Formats: sequence, C-alpha cells, structure tokens
Amino acid sequence: MRLVMSDPVRAREDARALAPIAVTLGEAVRLSGLSQATLRRRAAEGRLTLRKVGGRTLVLYESLARLLGAEADAERT
Repeated sequence: MRLVMSDPVRAREDARALAPIAVTLGEAVRLSGLSQATLRRRAAEGRLTLRKVGGRTLVLYESLARLLGAEADAERT
C-alpha cells in the first residue's frame, strides 16, 4: 500500500473551485456566526461586498472569507 501525500496548494485551489460565488445574507449569517446587522455594518465599512439581485441580498463569498480571516487575525492579537 502506497501513502499519497496531498499537495496543500492544489487542495486550496480545489477548495476555491468548489466555493460558491455568492451566498444569501441569511446563509452568510449561518456560515459566519455573525449577525445580519454586523454583516451589514462591515459592508458599510467597505470590509464586505454585498450585491442586490432581484429581492435578495447576496454576499460575495470571497469577501466573506477575507472578512472572517481578518476577524480571526484580530482576535489572535
């Protein structure tokens, strides 16, 4: 039996390829654990990108991931 070591760069690229482009605001609340009000405040501060499509407010997934990374970094310091 041969052990295969996974390539972390490729794993990150694969995960990025599977990530959605955007999620609803409600889904962003569920994923982040932050309130809708907090997410809207972060958007007003320019730290999160929201888009209105029809009657739905969508959160660009990459901006949510960046925000959560930044929030986690801030908590560590």
